[in-house]
Amino acid sequence: MSHHVTFNDLPQGGEKFEPAKGAKLIGALGLFGLLGLIASAFFFFKNTDTFAYSWLFAIFFTFTFVVGGCFWILLHSASNSSWGVAVRRIWENLANMILVLGILASPLLLPAVQKPLYEWMGHHRTAAEHAHHDHTTVKEALHHASEADPHLHALVAKFGYLNISNHFFPPFSWQVRFVLYFLILWHIARTLRGKSLKQEQDGDIKHTISARAFSCRWLLFYALTVTFAAVDWLMSLDYNWFSTMWGVYIFAGCAWASMALSILVVTWLRSLGYLKKVVTDEHYHLMGKLLFAFTVFWAYIAFSQYFLIWYANITEETRFYLTRNTEAWREISIFLVAGHFVVPFLFLLSQQRKKNPVVISMGCIWIIFMHLVDIYWNVIPERGPSLGIGVWVPGAWVQDLAAVAAVFGTMGFLYLRGLAKYSLYPWRDPRLIESVNVVN
Repeated sequence: MSHHVTFNDLPQGGEKFEPAKGAKLIGALGLFGLLGLIASAFFFFKNTDTFAYSWLFAIFFTFTFVVGGCFWILLHSASNSSWGVAVRRIWENLANMILVLGILASPLLLPAVQKPLYEWMGHHRTAAEHAHHDHTTVKEALHHASEADPHLHALVAKFGYLNISNHFFPPFSWQVRFVLYFLILWHIARTLRGKSLKQEQDGDIKHTISARAFSCRWLLFYALTVTFAAVDWLMSLDYNWFSTMWGVYIFAGCAWASMALSILVVTWLRSLGYLKKVVTDEHYHLMGKLLFAFTVFWAYIAFSQYFLIWYANITEETRFYLTRNTEAWREISIFLVAGHFVVPFLFLLSQQRKKNPVVISMGCIWIIFMHLVDIYWNVIPERGPSLGIGVWVPGAWVQDLAAVAAVFGTMGFLYLRGLAKYSLYPWRDPRLIESVNVVN
């Protein structure tokens, strides 16, 4: 670095973002969100069955970024890292978008949306009707139905986890867990940002120590939340399928994509004149190295999951890959291997590319695109077979685009506008100068 930055070189009170300076991007996201919401509302009433998959895809894609932001502030605090102080507020604001996303995700609680997505819920509701008529339990009715349909035996065995109920807040039901996931993540995000903001009042290191203790306790709950959310929303699209590596696979993508988004946001803010003295090429280098690490980690988990399922050759497991090896999905699967691993791996090997804001930002756009393909590849292949239409549903891609525009556009609009509420960095954190002057 050419010079050493001190607190005297930074503005008192930090830097406040003015949305008017970023009006073009914010306005574009808002327009995409509005048009997407209107189109999605139309598709919801016109064809709920295909819309359901589009909406789940868009919600979960956006969910991964919010979850990733939550992970980075947890890891930053738990590991007592100082370099990330300069960009921590970006993650804090991203993680605190969780309640807005919860509102957008609420259609997934509607039976009309659940019906085409989760076949097991239909069986449960049918069993509930029989149980009410025969004065038995839902599980007993489901077990009776499995005598005529052997495929339901797996659903009976999983009843302790995969279940719904008409009673008020039954323990362990899918609906209760759905709400609980958002509340847990909101508690984590709100608490950590609250401690960060309190520190801006007095500059006391005790808030940093408190955040570290909190993060060490809640990392476990975070991991469980992400894992079970991935199981409930995606894995249970086929209640017969299972993978013990699924939660880790989804988590790797969350961390990867959210770091890429963080780099893009930082670069955008710097282009508007913010964070010039706070974020340096050393921060880009550090974030780029984390991108590289999770590029390799995702590939390791993805290959391990595929290899173990291929080796065991169990019918309930192999269906997942057989579906994605049919017709055009085969080409997408191959493209995913090359685009999600090979291209980013080679791109991020270079130190100079990681330190160059413009170059690494171009790589981050590619990474977010590949993450989109990854989530699409995990969700959408289930649509055709579930609806009995075939491998592909003609014209449904329009609904997919509308849903992504609605959810990601709306969230992006609110997120960027929300940056104006607080300083863009924790300006009274005692470790800020250490972060600003970091060398690695």
